[in-house]
Amino acid sequence: MEKTIIGLDLDRENAQISFYNTRSMELETVSTGQNCYLIPTPEDLFPLIEESVELGLMALANFLKSCISLIKPAVRMDMACMMVTMKEMRLPWPDAIRDACEMLGMCREDVFLQTHAESFCSYTLNQKKDIWMRRVALFEYEGTKIYPSVLSVDYGTKPALVTVEQKKEVQMGTKGIGTEQEWNEKRDRLFLQAIEDTFGAENFSAAYLIGDSFDKSWAVESLQFLCRRRHVFQGRNLYTKGACYAAMQRMGVGKNLDAYLYYSEDMVETNLSMRMEIRGKASSYLLVNAGVNWFEAGHICEFIPDGTNEIVIYGRSMRGGDAESYSIVLKGLPQRPGRTTRLWLQASFLSAKRCKITIRDLGFGEFYPPSGMVWESILEV
Repeated sequence: MEKTIIGLDLDRENAQISFYNTRSMELETVSTGQNCYLIPTPEDLFPLIEESVELGLMALANFLKSCISLIKPAVRMDMACMMVTMKEMRLPWPDAIRDACEMLGMCREDVFLQTHAESFCSYTLNQKKDIWMRRVALFEYEGTKIYPSVLSVDYGTKPALVTVEQKKEVQMGTKGIGTEQEWNEKRDRLFLQAIEDTFGAENFSAAYLIGDSFDKSWAVESLQFLCRRRHVFQGRNLYTKGACYAAMQRMGVGKNLDAYLYYSEDMVETNLSMRMEIRGKASSYLLVNAGVNWFEAGHICEFIPDGTNEIVIYGRSMRGGDAESYSIVLKGLPQRPGRTTRLWLQASFLSAKRCKITIRDLGFGEFYPPSGMVWESILEV
C-alpha cells in the first residue's frame, strides 16, 4: 500500500492542505466547500504551543487530524507522510509538530518540516524550467503590507545552490478618508514601486502573487509592468503545494531535483562525527551530516566508551578547512571496569549554529544499573 503524501501549510490565521493524487498523478489542494481552501486555525493554538502549555500538544494533534480528515478517501495515519511548512520554523514547533503527528499514529520519520521560503523553492523548481530559467519573484500581500522575495539559482556550484532572498517589506497602508479611486491609484503606485525596487536591473522570468488583496481593479499599471515578458501567477496555495512537492521528493516520487540544493540561514554547515571502533576497525562515525536545516538535523546512538569520561566530537565545515574538536567531560560518571559502561547520546539543534548534545548513562545490563546521570552541552558550530 502506497503512502499518502501530504503538504500542510500551518499559519496563525489559516491552514491549507494538499496531497498527491496517485490516480491523476497531480497535486490537489483540499477545499472545505465552495472553492474555499482556507481552514481556520484555532485562535488559541499558537499561544498554547509557544507558551508550552500542556494542552497545546493535544490541541495541535486534534487540529492536524481535522485537516487530514478532509482528504478523501480517508487517510490511514500509519500510511501517511507529511511536510509541514510555516512562515518561520522556531522552537518549540519542530518537536511539537512531530510529537502531535506521532500521537495520531504517524511515523516520526515520515514527518518533515520546512519554511515558506523553501516551499516557494520546492513549488517553483517543480514547474517548467522556462518559468525559473532566470530569477523568480514572489509578492505576498498580507494585512497592510507586501512582502517581496526573490528566488535565484547559482549554477556555478555542484549541486546548484538555490536561494530565496527576503526583500524589504512595503507598507501599503489602509484606505483612509479618500475616495476609492484615490486609494486604488495609491496602491497601484506603491506596488509598481515595490516591483521596480525588487527587480532592479536583474532579469526575471516569472512572478507569483499571493493574497486576496491583489486585484486587477486597482493593480493596473503595476500588473502591466509585471506581465511584460514574464509569466505571472496568482493564487493562495503555493506554500501547501510546495510542501507537498517537497514531501514527494523525500519519498522518491516525481521530478528529480538532486542537482539542486536549497541554501538558507537555517542550514547546518558543519559535519559532526566521533571516532569509534566499529566491528574491530577504527572508524569515523557520522552524527550530523551538513546540508540540512537545523530543525531536521539530529541523531541518536548508543556506544561503549573505552575507559574514559571524556567524549570528543569533531566538526568539519562543508566548505572545507581543518576539523575542530569539542570535548565533553562526563563529571561524576561511575567508575567501572573497562568497557562496562553504555552511553546514550542525542544530537539536536537549537539553531543552525548551536547543537545540543545530551548524554545519558545506561549502565551495563544487570551487572551495573544505570546511574540516572545526564550531561548536556551546547556546541557552537
